Amino acid sequence: MAPSFSFAAIVVISSLVFSLVPSTYSPCHKNSNVTKSDVNWLEFPINLEYLEGEFFLYGALGHGLDLVAPELPEGGPTPIGGKKANLDDFTQDVILQFGFQEVGHLKAIKNTVKGFPRPQLDLSASSFAKTINHAFGKPLEPPFDPYANSINYFIASYLIPYVGLTGYVGANPNLQSAVSKRLVAGLLGVASGLRCYHPRIAI
Repeated sequence: MAPSFSFAAIVVISSLVFSLVPSTYSPCHKNSNVTKSDVNWLEFPINLEYLEGEFFLYGALGHGLDLVAPELPEGGPTPIGGKKANLDDFTQDVILQFGFQEVGHLKAIKNTVKGFPRPQLDLSASSFAKTINHAFGKPLEPPFDPYANSINYFIASYLIPYVGLTGYVGANPNLQSAVSKRLVAGLLGVASGLRCYHPRIAI
């Protein structure tokens, strides 16, 4: 029987995923209808959107935003350890679509708030292996490698959107302006669909 993640493991995973990205903040925003409080709630998820976008694009194509949408990173450092995953054709196409969705998310957020350059991201296999080891409570042997095959990649790619989804759910009731609420409602809808899609593919 396959091991299942406990609630405690999910909490640990969430905290570790957040550790993959630094906390970056910019107080400026573009839309005058967005309150200063809303800017805080809208800008923090940019960290995760960068992480998701780069992970999906590297997994499908072997390169990331620097080639796909070079205006979005704003000169931020190239991710560490990202590489093309060993995916079957169907999975590669699905992951590529996920990557393009994240490009759209970044553009939507940055059209509303100023945002910030891409932070330094660690997409290395060892970084994900550490997260999985914490989830299982022991080191796996051989170490987990998200790039090794399609199943491993889906496991890794399931963790990051889960944190983003719960983040948007938590932010939603704290937003004040209609512009912010409309943006997060759209992002939340796509993130929910993305999370539902993962187990269907894995089965």
